[in-house]
Amino acid sequence: MISEDDVEYTVKEPSLKDIDEIVEKHEEGSTDGSVSIAATEVKHQTQKEIEVEKENVTIPTHDRQSWTMRLISSDSFDASMAVEYLNSIQDKPSLTFLGKRLFDLPEKDLDFYLPQLMYLYVTKVDAASVSHAYIEKRHKNDAQFTVFCIWLLNCFTKNIPNRYENHALMLKSLLSRSNTLGSSTASESLNILSLDRLEETNWTVGSNYGRNTGSISTYHASSTLSTDVDLYEKPRFGPVTSQLLNNQLNFISRLVFIGVKLTEQHLFSSKQEKTIALHSEMNMLNSMLPSSVWIPFDFENTIFNLCVNESAVLNSKDKVPYVFFAEVIRSSPHYNSNSNIKTAASLNQKLKHSASNNILMKNKSYHDSTDPSIAVFAEPWSEKKSRIRESSRYENHQKWDLIPVIVKTGDDLSQEAFAQQLLFTFKELWREEGVPLYLRPYKIVCIGSDAGLIEPVLDTLSLHQIKCHLTNLFRTNGNTATPSLKNHFENVFGPVNSETYVNAQKNFIQSTAAYSLVSYYLQLKDRHNGNILLDMEGHLIHIDYGFLLSSSPRNLGFETAPFKLTTEIIDVMGGIDSDMFLYYKSLLLRGLMAARKHHRRIVSLAEVMSTGSKMQCFRAGPETVRALEARFHVSSTDEQLQQLVDTLVEGSRDSYTTRFYDSFQYYTNGIH
Repeated sequence: MISEDDVEYTVKEPSLKDIDEIVEKHEEGSTDGSVSIAATEVKHQTQKEIEVEKENVTIPTHDRQSWTMRLISSDSFDASMAVEYLNSIQDKPSLTFLGKRLFDLPEKDLDFYLPQLMYLYVTKVDAASVSHAYIEKRHKNDAQFTVFCIWLLNCFTKNIPNRYENHALMLKSLLSRSNTLGSSTASESLNILSLDRLEETNWTVGSNYGRNTGSISTYHASSTLSTDVDLYEKPRFGPVTSQLLNNQLNFISRLVFIGVKLTEQHLFSSKQEKTIALHSEMNMLNSMLPSSVWIPFDFENTIFNLCVNESAVLNSKDKVPYVFFAEVIRSSPHYNSNSNIKTAASLNQKLKHSASNNILMKNKSYHDSTDPSIAVFAEPWSEKKSRIRESSRYENHQKWDLIPVIVKTGDDLSQEAFAQQLLFTFKELWREEGVPLYLRPYKIVCIGSDAGLIEPVLDTLSLHQIKCHLTNLFRTNGNTATPSLKNHFENVFGPVNSETYVNAQKNFIQSTAAYSLVSYYLQLKDRHNGNILLDMEGHLIHIDYGFLLSSSPRNLGFETAPFKLTTEIIDVMGGIDSDMFLYYKSLLLRGLMAARKHHRRIVSLAEVMSTGSKMQCFRAGPETVRALEARFHVSSTDEQLQQLVDTLVEGSRDSYTTRFYDSFQYYTNGIH
């Protein structure tokens, strides 16, 4: 169907060509010129009639530009549309009006699209010119917004052509300037802050951290919190000072530096030596912790202590990532940890020997307590929080909280962050359409082109851990059979027909269907059992999105199945002839239909980030985005989508390439 904005309106003007030809013919056939004079008079008369006709013509105003302006000014215009049209609009009047409309949109919604907003700023001059005023306004009153912009600029100047670098540096210079006087030295220090030039300055034991900037205040262990007037609970929004920016940027840079130092000096050391070095570095940082710094997963927290002895080095071949835990005070007026603890305490008393606690205790046995990187996540999160809080100086503070953070250096996390943004979008659109599909995206903050912070997915086990544990258990009991995922479900959640098992099975199906669709749409690869988790409620969760869209391990494209659907996954559902497997297929259909309806919210993100990008997921160029959009099957009927579900399931069920890749991972990396 052709919409009105696809119709081009034109005014057909009468032509004088025929009149000219008539005059020429009459002039050629006339000897005395009388005919020529008459013809000329006819021509002049016709011209007058045409001019009068032109004056009475009303040119329609229903052109494409006016429809765009009407959409931008409508109430239905949202942040996702703003980013899409900021990338696609060519005419300057509409683009200028769009820049003004940014001020009317909810800041939280636009913050979700901040990576696209900054990417467009450094790659499209027109987009930069109309969004500059909005960025400058937000910078004046939102420190979280400012530091995110600076970090994204650090990242994108490495991932886009060099011709944009000067433009990005000019913006970073602007963002580094505060709105208060008397802090020029601090601003200058921000301009040279770069992860590529990290130096161990002002960080020696006993030194005054930040003495060169003259604006960094240290955290004193003797300070106390007041429940009435608490600096940690003050609203975080207001004029951004150089001290606030400098504190936060240097604190995060130091976390990154610790990872770099561990990699350079302790890559081949034992795990115990790495752990000792990490604790030493974290203790130094904690003793000089700046004031008013926060974990950038959100802006409603202020760090007052780092749990040094809880930090641990994680397993990696060529890097040294690590995890640490920060005690914070939440600034949200609705947060109250005391009420949560009371509720948890009362439940623990009633359910002391219940199935829930039994599940947690059983899962603790799946972790290797001799490996610090595994043991750090063995303790249930609620127990860890309670234990750490009991030893905290501020255990009675009602807004106390604990935040875990993984610090990873040496890798570009921009693609991983982009993948999580897509998962958040899928999760939201399925929620809006009432489709019960479960996704567990996690937060990633890119600090630069080779470092970032990752939110851990807590209270989970990888399928590799599960199968490895069950294999050892079977062999110990003299059982030579190969354990399956269903054995784990029966061991943890009880008999097949029990209430706990049925609930866990339902959670498993809803999450498996969701990640099946995500795997199909995004073409996820490297889906071995080390990258798939299972939580305490039976949800299946995929992690590690290093290969998606047009990239694959070694670019071989070996995993050809639309998604991972092994025999043991189907067995947990009850088999291919069970009602629960039909429920799984019905969820696939409903998810496809909902995603088709909102496909532009996904495709537009890829369109923005693919332009000039060096991310491996866009290595195929424009064809990557076209193939992504084609997988939404916008022109297909519901009946055709039903056929597509059958095709996808049959192409994935017990796929040979999936089994071969799992075997390859087992024999090369020991992943069960």
